[in-house]
Amino acid sequence: MNYFNDKVVWITGASSGIGKELAIQLSKFGAILVLTARREKELAEVKALCANATVHVFPYDLENLNDIPKLYNDVIKETGAIDILINNAGISAWSSVNETNLDVYKRVINLDYLSVVALTKSVLPDMIRKKSGQIVTNTSLLGKLSTKKRSVYAGAKHALHGFIDALRAEVYEYNIKVNTVAPGFVNTDVGIKALTEDGNSYGKNDRGHESKGMKVERAAQLIINAIIKNKREVLVIPKFSLLMIASLLSRFAPSISAILARNYDEDKQ
Repeated sequence: MNYFNDKVVWITGASSGIGKELAIQLSKFGAILVLTARREKELAEVKALCANATVHVFPYDLENLNDIPKLYNDVIKETGAIDILINNAGISAWSSVNETNLDVYKRVINLDYLSVVALTKSVLPDMIRKKSGQIVTNTSLLGKLSTKKRSVYAGAKHALHGFIDALRAEVYEYNIKVNTVAPGFVNTDVGIKALTEDGNSYGKNDRGHESKGMKVERAAQLIINAIIKNKREVLVIPKFSLLMIASLLSRFAPSISAILARNYDEDKQ
């Protein structure tokens, strides 16, 4: 029997990118899937790609923080329980501090950080009661370091890392597993949807997502492996790459990392 067989796995941001691919791959491992994203049509398409798996679709805009407890209750009424929560929903942003509207910061914080907090708090009481469960959060390499024009996105992702570390310490005694997966460049449409200084979408997928992006299938495989092995934190980047060097410099040689950050020009990637 494999790790995911008959486990109820809730994936947010499941209509595209990494979330979509996780759903497709986990459907082959016997998981019972709960898929959430804003776009109902795209979720139906993902469900159709999940072969004969049991798939529950719950369209929802996670920027609506107030009704997340109700969403959880609706999911539980239909599924009975959540064994694994994969916090994957989020939006990127790319603009300078000086030029960015405060509303852009608020929107990204709401979706990338506060929705994760709200959804985690919704599933937590039942997991604590059962003394079992797993909470997996897809952050970003930019949750570990940052570069120019990434204050909005990196700020939200850094907050996630702090929240998750505290959560992990608090729920250890209840046998709840807490995992962080932090991708670098992955070949998805995240760049197209990224917000700019006025809140409009960037509309292109340059800046390394296509030219340097890991295939989404490979990224999903690494995340699934991290879940099975209960890895505390995994960087979803090639082992021998500039991204790995950057992450090591950020940790062990921060002064050098700072020089690289202020000279790195994402426009030219």
